[in-house]
Amino acid sequence: MASSKRHLKPIDIIFLVVATVMVVGVLLPAISTPRRPHWSATCKNNLKQFGLAAQVFHSARGRLPGYVQHYGAWRPGQDSAATDSHAAEFASTHAHEKVGTWVVALLPYLDEQPLYERWSLNKFPIAFGTEGPLTEGRAGVGFNSITAATLSLMQCPAATDPTTVAGANHYACNAGMYASLLSPQFERSMSAANGVFNNQFPGLLPNGDAAPRGPEISLDDFADGVSHTLLFTENLQALPWHRAGFIDAEDLILQEGHEHVSYEPTSRYAQGIVWHRESDDPASGLPPVRPIHRINSTLGGRALDELQMTKANAHDLARPSSLHPGGVNITLADGSVRFLSETVDYRVYQSLLAPDDAQSDAPLDGFEPPESRLGW
Repeated sequence: MASSKRHLKPIDIIFLVVATVMVVGVLLPAISTPRRPHWSATCKNNLKQFGLAAQVFHSARGRLPGYVQHYGAWRPGQDSAATDSHAAEFASTHAHEKVGTWVVALLPYLDEQPLYERWSLNKFPIAFGTEGPLTEGRAGVGFNSITAATLSLMQCPAATDPTTVAGANHYACNAGMYASLLSPQFERSMSAANGVFNNQFPGLLPNGDAAPRGPEISLDDFADGVSHTLLFTENLQALPWHRAGFIDAEDLILQEGHEHVSYEPTSRYAQGIVWHRESDDPASGLPPVRPIHRINSTLGGRALDELQMTKANAHDLARPSSLHPGGVNITLADGSVRFLSETVDYRVYQSLLAPDDAQSDAPLDGFEPPESRLGW
């Protein structure tokens, strides 16, 4: 009896493989596309929470936090650590200062009170722990993993940064006008007219002086209005939320005879964005806007999500960036969250970061950005 089975010929197999690949190619976009609106909605919600937290902080303190602040110090044997039933988690091998970012200041208003207490209560060390793993690499060397916790709120789901990095972060605050630390304009760059979050840590400079601190800034200082002043946005190149610039745990050890540890200049850019005093108007007498200072800019043709911040390029990469098509999400001081196009006029960007255009150093004379330019 003849067999009824039909054996596939090589040409049939090739046809089936090609057909399968084509079907998968058609279905994959349909499967992945619905995730993008979800990513954007989650990111916007994160930024919304930052805005609400900043408003509650302002209501409680009458001001906004700095981009870097001093949160206390840990000394061996202090407080009740020795008698605590969980004494092991209080153990550390070195006394150290607690220098942190604007994120730490907002933790109580982001449902992270226990984590905030580890930063603000002197009985808890934040580095050199004897229990549990310590951070390394991009998260800085030697921070306690429990005080550098990875928080979903600090991550945009559209970003590709691996969450294995302790304290992974994709968000940044408005740190105002760029000025080199050694520039005579540094203190002026932190004025209430030029930006929102400024230095609140009098760390030591190389010459032994204390780093200039900016004024306390409140929402009442926003002459342009809270609906036209940016508080927070995205930056794929931002450092982990707990790391105040390119510092490691050893940088928090107070040297004998000193009142403070050193101020790290990159603390302004690690979780902050700045605007540069540049203009595309030849009549301004200013240098033209460098491409790297624009939204979603990159260096050397590298993919945006492959670019990493370093000490050398931190001041250039302190600008908004995201993997959302066409722009970034931002939080305004009125608490609203908007989408800002990557092609927006750089003067619009400068205006959004400068709370008082008329008194700022931004080259905005006679510039009135129409609502249509804002992209909302």
